[in-house]
Amino acid sequence: MNGGALWGIFLQTFKTTIRSKWLILFAVIFFLFSFNLPLLSTSVLSAAPVSDASSFIQVVITSAFTLLPILGLTIGAVSVVEERESGSLSYILSTPTSRGKFLVARTAGLFAATSAIIILGFTLAALLAFRLSSGSLQIWYVTAAACLLNGCMICLSMVISTVSRKRLTAYGAAIFVWFLFAYAGDTSLIGPVLATANRYYILIPWIFLNPIEVSRLIAIFQLLPGIVNAGPIAIQNSDLGATGEAIIYIFGNASQMVLWVTITLWICISFFASFFILSFQDIK
Repeated sequence: MNGGALWGIFLQTFKTTIRSKWLILFAVIFFLFSFNLPLLSTSVLSAAPVSDASSFIQVVITSAFTLLPILGLTIGAVSVVEERESGSLSYILSTPTSRGKFLVARTAGLFAATSAIIILGFTLAALLAFRLSSGSLQIWYVTAAACLLNGCMICLSMVISTVSRKRLTAYGAAIFVWFLFAYAGDTSLIGPVLATANRYYILIPWIFLNPIEVSRLIAIFQLLPGIVNAGPIAIQNSDLGATGEAIIYIFGNASQMVLWVTITLWICISFFASFFILSFQDIK
């Protein structure tokens, strides 16, 4: 397969995804729910201080990072199974196109389209809230972590799409995976209890098994670069939460590296799992 064919699949995937009515609808809902419309409106009308970036970014991290996985999971979950149902997948693979390169191009196209919506939404919200002040630059740390989480969800959706035989099944599995990460794996209730008892080690598996929490902590660590060495009182008064305290308590100065390695492993393992499944599937 030459580079032109690979680029063609990528471009076709990007155009189809970016024009999807589902993606446009999600972009509107994502903007309204994630960026707190009352806060934005008061900022635009100069009723709230432009320099108050902390409250805005806290809303973005807590709300947007919970909703964001729905975008990549639901759109990506049907990307392969839809091609299989229509018969176009078998046609594509009957050409010199290999399964691996098809999957790479399809995944890259989905990631580019969904990340474009995320970047646009974050940028627009930051400009409305901060009006090119210094606070608007801080949102880029959150944007980078959000795109990282989106990439992880796209790769997970590829696993769902290669395993599923029907689009409806793929949609259901995508929503179920999102629910597990966003709510079933939420440690906000038990976390403070374990933190009070200094049993941070119990939280570590729940953090590593939840890419939403990993990406949230990456964003906060980027916003608070000196938090690891700030001392116990500063750490407890920050926005890290019990999970952030647990990471610092267990890993210390290596906390950020551990988080980056964890999200990278999520992306790599998910993608190679989808590649492995597709390689041994009968497409016909």
